[in-house]
Amino acid sequence: MSTVKKVSLICSILLIVAIGGYGTYVWFETKEINATTILFLLIGVGFLFQSMTWGELNGKHEREKDEMEKHITLVSSKISYYVLLVLMVGVLFLFEGVTPLNEIENKALVTVIGLAFSIHPIVEFLVSKQLMKESEK
Repeated sequence: MSTVKKVSLICSILLIVAIGGYGTYVWFETKEINATTILFLLIGVGFLFQSMTWGELNGKHEREKDEMEKHITLVSSKISYYVLLVLMVGVLFLFEGVTPLNEIENKALVTVIGLAFSIHPIVEFLVSKQLMKESEK
């Protein structure tokens, strides 16, 4: 294991422990989970997995990846997109319950879920048009 990977893993674990410890302390004191704690804890988990996969916090640049690494990025991007959609719908049902769409109060989350369902096809369309235009030249 390279030195950079070890340092990245240690820093990621320290980040998770520090933020998780602070969040636990705040939770015991105030009986509330802070939104910033959740956000930064999840970012720390993302850094940890980034370090375990690529060996550094920033990951590899696309031009530095071989074919297998590019394939890993492509497949994981598609899978994570659909997992994120399912999790967002799950969060909506968790916090709103099973109610008619007209009675949902969290309009921002519904809007984000709707955008998430439409962004992928829109981007695929734009990329395909761009690639077709480049292949015609």
